[in-house]
Amino acid sequence: MSDEDHHPELLLLHETGGEIEGRGKYHKLLDRYRREPGDTDVDSVLKERGPFNEGLSRSIKRYIDMGIVETDEEGQSRDVEETEKGKRYVSGFERTKSYLDDSFQSTQGRVKRVAQRYGNKSMYELVQEPDVQEDKQRSLGTPLSEESDSQKEE
Repeated sequence: MSDEDHHPELLLLHETGGEIEGRGKYHKLLDRYRREPGDTDVDSVLKERGPFNEGLSRSIKRYIDMGIVETDEEGQSRDVEETEKGKRYVSGFERTKSYLDDSFQSTQGRVKRVAQRYGNKSMYELVQEPDVQEDKQRSLGTPLSEESDSQKEE
């Protein structure tokens, strides 16, 4: 399975009601997705405010170019919102992927669990999670995915 092919960033936005207030919160939700049980290739590194996904900005820019998400100030806003075109796109994407890709249901399940459990929390609340606080004790720039992989093996 490839998360790149499943677009968890877009699915998270859709499952949280089509709007995420703040890019920081978006990064933290993606990190919650990364921490869900199961294989994922979503990577995070540690920044001052906790986990940070370096590919999120590129993904959002691509989605803006496609017209399926929008932000204020040509992508400089902290808020990200799904457009009507985006809602239709995700709906069709989910139907098609569910039909053609058996592993997609696993991605959908993880995204839904994250959205239900953490979608209404603020970025501050997400950063206060014990595992994020534990990660913040590491050096800035630490690749968190590699760290969590080694912990799973122990």
